[in-house]
Order: sequence, then C-alpha cells, then structure tokens
Amino acid sequence: MARLTTLQKTQLDTMNAASQRAGGLGTRIDALEFGSALVPAAGTLTGLRALKYSTTPAIGTATYVHAAIALTDATQTVTTAITNPDFPRIVTVKGNASGVAGNVVITGTDINGSALSDTIALNGASEVLGVKAFKTVTSIALPVEVHAGTDTVSVGVGNKIGFPIAIPNASTVIAKTFDGSVDSTTVTVGATAGASLAAVAGTFNGTKVYELVFLA
Repeated sequence: MARLTTLQKTQLDTMNAASQRAGGLGTRIDALEFGSALVPAAGTLTGLRALKYSTTPAIGTATYVHAAIALTDATQTVTTAITNPDFPRIVTVKGNASGVAGNVVITGTDINGSALSDTIALNGASEVLGVKAFKTVTSIALPVEVHAGTDTVSVGVGNKIGFPIAIPNASTVIAKTFDGSVDSTTVTVGATAGASLAAVAGTFNGTKVYELVFLA
C-alpha cells in the first residue's frame, strides 16, 4: 500500500482513546509497513510483501499425464485416464516415431483454478515442452495420424513449475533454493499465473523441497 501521509497518521493516532493508548494506530501501521524508513522528500515509498512458495514435485516423465494414445485417421479428444500433475507445472507431448506431427491442444486449469489451454506442436519422437503450467488437465485434443495404424502420442510433465501469481518481471524473484541450496532457476515471466514459470536446475524426486521467494 502507499505510505500514509502525516495527516492520515495523525487522524488515526487521535481518533479514539484506544488508539492513543496503543501508541497511535497510524504510527503503528506505518511502522509495521515501513519500519524506520523516513518519509522521502520526493516520490512515493510503497510497501511490498515477500512471499515464499514451496513445492516438492516428482521428476517429470513423458507419460505422467497420459500413456501413449493411438492416433487415427480423424482428430480425437481424450478426456479419460488422465492423471493431473502433482504440482502445477508444464505438460509435454511426445510422438513414437520420426515424422509424427500436428498440434496437441491441452485444456485444463492453472494453479488458481482459472481456465487454461496450451497448443503444443509434435516433433517426431522428441519430447516437446509446453509453455503453461497446469494444475489440472481435463482434455487432450489430438491430430490425425501420419503413419497409418502405428502413430501414438503420450502426454507428460516437465520440470518447469508454475507460480501462484503472475510474475510480470523476473527481478521480483529474490531467492531460489532446491534441497537447501541455491538453485540456478530460470524464470519465465507471464501475464497470468499459468504462464509464469520457474525452470528448476535441480532434479525433482517428490521429497526434495524447492522454494521461491518473490515480491508481490
């Protein structure tokens, strides 16, 4: 919040006997928010919150969300046998052979329950990373087959996790640790929580704690 003016502090300090006995409500609010920082002669001093987000994700696998699905000569949308990511994180898609192509559209929700979708282009048998972090996956839209009767696509999770809020500027992230040590995380900024990502350097195993400290 913006810092209280001298007039506002005086009004809160003297508004009643209880405020005066407590040392002045306005003065106490200002001290809690800004400590001993002086009111600047010019400009505005604004208080910020430091938040810590802790997770213990499992290592990502190419079949975590859905095992290999057989492609056909028509597009299809799969809504069953889906396993949601253990923590909000990106999803991946992987074909089973060279030449497998087309877009896979993942639909679900982000860390805050807002609707989310990500379109990921297949690249043969290579695992392709998505760019949005999913808390839930509700449907997987698949392209047509390239090789009749043999193409499959699996959907997994990657090692980029989602932030609980949008991170518009990477400089707001002030600490990144994995298993008690500093981690060389790469932050991807985004206008929404689903598009704000942290690419972790450490290897997840489901028990090691990853922590992000950022300003909000």
